[in-house]
Amino acid sequence: MGEHDRLVVDYTLLASSRTNLSDIRKALVGIDRHRADIHRIWGHSSIAGKMDDFVSNWDNYRRELLENVQDLGKQVETSLKSFEKLDLDLKNASEKKHGKNGGN
Repeated sequence: MGEHDRLVVDYTLLASSRTNLSDIRKALVGIDRHRADIHRIWGHSSIAGKMDDFVSNWDNYRRELLENVQDLGKQVETSLKSFEKLDLDLKNASEKKHGKNGGN
């Protein structure tokens, strides 16, 4: 088999992607805690009202983004587990075929 005939899976990249997506999810979930803190700095009620509208719209988009991040995280996790299992299965099949020491 030539170099171009092989599938190379970057487990480090998949694992770090899983971690990064988890961190993004935590940040998106935790944003609500800051709403009250920020509300008092808006000042005038008309500005506060406009900012409340903005935050409400952002909440809708944030929920959608959160769902997408969660779905992507699940897909990354499934991919990582599937590739790890495939690698193990291929290793076991190779060892069975050639003997554990690589002999014939």
